Amino acid sequence: MAKLLKMVEEKKAFLIEQLLSRGVYKTSDQKHFYDVPLNILEREFEQIQNKEYSSTKNIVT
Repeated sequence: MAKLLKMVEEKKAFLIEQLLSRGVYKTSDQKHFYDVPLNILEREFEQIQNKEYSSTKNIVT
């Protein structure tokens, strides 16, 4: 169980770092990253990636 908790915390830290590096500082509902569970962070990161992909796709075509 401790190993799983460590893996979750590492994944959260990675996602928070990625979001911060993209200029995102809170979730879409204005919560701090450290106060939300992993699944929320994953959803926020996915939304950012989709926006980035959409804007890149529009530039290329």
